[in-house]
Amino acid sequence: MQSELILVYERFKASTSFSLEMSERLSPPLLLYVPKTWLTSKERILLVGQETLGWGFTSGHYYEWPYPPIPDFSAFKAAPVSVTAMVHGYKMFEFARHQPENYRSPFWRAYRQCRTMLGEAKDGIETSVLWTNLFRMSLDGGRVLNGSETEVTQLLDAGKELLRREILILRPTAVVFFTGPDYNSALYTTFPSMEVTDFNGHDSSRTAKVSHPDLPNRAWRTYHPNHLSFRKWHILDQVYDAITHTRA
Repeated sequence: MQSELILVYERFKASTSFSLEMSERLSPPLLLYVPKTWLTSKERILLVGQETLGWGFTSGHYYEWPYPPIPDFSAFKAAPVSVTAMVHGYKMFEFARHQPENYRSPFWRAYRQCRTMLGEAKDGIETSVLWTNLFRMSLDGGRVLNGSETEVTQLLDAGKELLRREILILRPTAVVFFTGPDYNSALYTTFPSMEVTDFNGHDSSRTAKVSHPDLPNRAWRTYHPNHLSFRKWHILDQVYDAITHTRA
């Protein structure tokens, strides 16, 4: 799986370009590392967030970074080993394990709850719960949707095929989109003709079971955990309960 992803990531690097001004405002892309546990697990859950924020992968503060600095997308394009470097960053990041403030955030609490649900240790790179994002890079260190309509479209066009290819290669048994209603348009553009069905009577524009040929039969879309933490955490519990009680 990793070698297949590397080929996809290299093609993404070669084929994706932005203006120099925009490239310097974009983070380098999130590129996944596949642990051995994922390869051998019968249950593999992929959690999809919004965009990549705050993982500090090239800082060198808490692990060795044997690569050139890659602070933005421009540097990612220029560095010959940048794909390998970003996969290394994903591995060493260990799902925010070494960043106390980030580690305590709602997103990573939701992530660890998923691992606990599967009976895994809550920390460590060896896991059958992986994380990726709808948007591959962040813009100006923050939300992509804060950019102009043109910028949002450019970023969506650049990354939508990447997410679909990741899912096809990784073959998760369940997918949960923590994208929230603001990102619905981007989600539907990434997965055209996605079908939405009722889930526990929730507003289907916010929380729903979703289906698409590129997704496993267990797939849900709901709020980002930052929003779930405001008296909606029970929705997360319901989604995770549905995963454990529905056959792959």
